[in-house]
Amino acid sequence: MTRRQFADLLAWAAAQLDAKPTQPIYAGLLIDAGDDTVTIGAASHGGGARATLPADVMEPGRIVVPGRMAAQVVGAYRSELIELATAQEQVELAAGRDLFRLSLLPAGDYPAVADQPDPDGTVDGSELAEAVRQAVSATDPKVNDLQVWRSGIQLTAGGDRLTVWATDRYRMAERTIAWTPARDQEPVGALVVGRSLVDAVLGLEGAISLSLAGKTVGIGDRVRYSTLDRLDEAGRQDPHRFIPAQFTTEAVAPAADLISTVKRACLVAGDGKPKILLGFGSDDISVRAAGDDTGAVAMDYVDGRHIDGPSLQIAFQPGPLLDALTVAGTDEVRIGLTGPTKPALVHAVGDDTDYQHLVMPVRL
Repeated sequence: MTRRQFADLLAWAAAQLDAKPTQPIYAGLLIDAGDDTVTIGAASHGGGARATLPADVMEPGRIVVPGRMAAQVVGAYRSELIELATAQEQVELAAGRDLFRLSLLPAGDYPAVADQPDPDGTVDGSELAEAVRQAVSATDPKVNDLQVWRSGIQLTAGGDRLTVWATDRYRMAERTIAWTPARDQEPVGALVVGRSLVDAVLGLEGAISLSLAGKTVGIGDRVRYSTLDRLDEAGRQDPHRFIPAQFTTEAVAPAADLISTVKRACLVAGDGKPKILLGFGSDDISVRAAGDDTGAVAMDYVDGRHIDGPSLQIAFQPGPLLDALTVAGTDEVRIGLTGPTKPALVHAVGDDTDYQHLVMPVRL
């Protein structure tokens, strides 16, 4: 097998291991060599992953290696051809003149990696990856066990669309993409850990199969497949109820210019509870910030387009505002407002995306 193929799949599988495994075996990756393929398996408390690629196998076998260390070692090799051999409870990784020996973990103790069930439908891999990247910006991975939904991304398939959205209670990011159902079915969906889903979709190509109706969520292409445990939705309120039927004030702004202007204003916003004040009402969108602890003030303007509505000023925390703008993925964004204390809606302006991000303001 080539080093690049092996390194990519090892890195992909290692990224899905538990960050702090409770047992040593959960820090390992399973390498299963068959007649003409090699399968790499990863097991975690939140799911599992499996990848299979063609290989010239001289002697079939099954070993478990330290996952992250093996991925780093193979990724650092210079030669494109890599050989694996085992001897005396160690695996020898050779590529050209590079040689590493790693201690093996007990293969008999390795948890089973789930098989891929029949999919509920398929989506385009690049579209799904972008939608997940956008949705994860509205998650909070540092949550307690009573609000795990704040770290999750919701996948809901219905008709010919897959909706990908997330909320941490203070914001909501959403995108829909084309969905090809495998059969006639009622809408089906699942909530999964956002960061785990980001790792799972990394590197997937072509038509991606999704299984949403089972006890676990399955996602994969012809080479890679992952399973993700469902999250508990208890306590989550639907943020879509905060999206108004119409807006009082709307404007369009160049995304890159607005992002850079907000970042410059952040330099004086302070470290306590920084705020960015945006002013709408003309084609010039004002961006202001003041440092409560330093007395410094910043004010700048972004050349936008005022669509409709009276003048309005609204304040945001810089982080959530920048997250909403940065992941839009378009040259322009449309911002809809109903009042200085009501959530603002950031839309991506483009023919091939319906990304939207609801951002809660802060009081002045």
